[in-house]
Amino acid sequence: MSFLFFSCEKEKITHNGDTTPQTPYSYLSTDFANVGDVFYVNIYTLTQSDSLYSIGNIGNSQKWDYESIPLSSTIDTISLFDPLLSPDYVLFNNSNINIVKNDGTNNYLLKSDQYLKLTGTVINVYGIAVKDTLDDQLNTNKFPMTLNSSFSDSGSVTIDTQMVYFGFPVNAIINVNYHINSTIDASGSVKTPTGTYACVRDKRTEITSTNVNVLGMSVYSTIDTVYKYNFWSKSKKWNVIEIVTDKNDKIKTIGYLLN
Repeated sequence: MSFLFFSCEKEKITHNGDTTPQTPYSYLSTDFANVGDVFYVNIYTLTQSDSLYSIGNIGNSQKWDYESIPLSSTIDTISLFDPLLSPDYVLFNNSNINIVKNDGTNNYLLKSDQYLKLTGTVINVYGIAVKDTLDDQLNTNKFPMTLNSSFSDSGSVTIDTQMVYFGFPVNAIINVNYHINSTIDASGSVKTPTGTYACVRDKRTEITSTNVNVLGMSVYSTIDTVYKYNFWSKSKKWNVIEIVTDKNDKIKTIGYLLN
C-alpha cells in the first residue's frame, strides 16, 4: 500500500449543503461484506481508442452503462477472513475483518456501525513481510454512505524490523502514511456485464507514502496517489464498478464484479 503524510486534523465529516434532496438509497455498515465473502473483479485497462466510457454526472437518479466492458486476463480476488484464524491475531486482535487480495495486500480492519477502520497491515518490503498495528488508525469508509456525505482522514504506521542491506543484516524503520478524501457524489443505477444495480458512487483520492530508513538514511521512498470511483451496491455487498482515473478524471481502468 502507499499514501502521503499530512499534518492534518483527524477526520472531518460534512454534509455539503441542503439544496440537493437526499437519496433514499443509503449504503450502511450492514450492507458491507462479511467474513467468508470472496469477490472476483475483472479489471479492464482502456486503450487509446476507447471513447465509449465516461465518468458521467453527479447527483441523484443517475444512470451509468458499463455493460459492454470486455472480459480481460486480469482478475482481482478479494477474500475476507476471520482475524481469529490468523497466526497474527494477537497483534491484530482489535480487528474483526482480515481482507487479503491476490496482489499481496493484507489488511486488518474494524467494522462498526459508523465506519470501516484500518487497524493493522502486513507489508512486503524487499521481499520481507513486515507487520504492525497503525499508530494512527485510518477510517477508510464512513457509514451511512448517502448522497453528498463526505469525509477525510489520515493514518500512519511505523514498523521496526530487520533487513539485509548490502549483504549485512541491519535494523530498519519503515514509515507508511495514509490519507483519504471521499465524497458520495452521485446515486442511481449502474449497468454492468452481470446486471443492473442500485448504487451510490464514492469519489475518492487515496494517497500513500512509504519510506524505509536504514542506519539513519532513507534508502527507499515512494508516494502513490490513486483517484477512483467506487459504485457500492447493497445487493452485492461490494462495489460493482471500480473506476481508476488520472487527476483530470480520464479513465485508466474499469473493474466490474464478476460474482
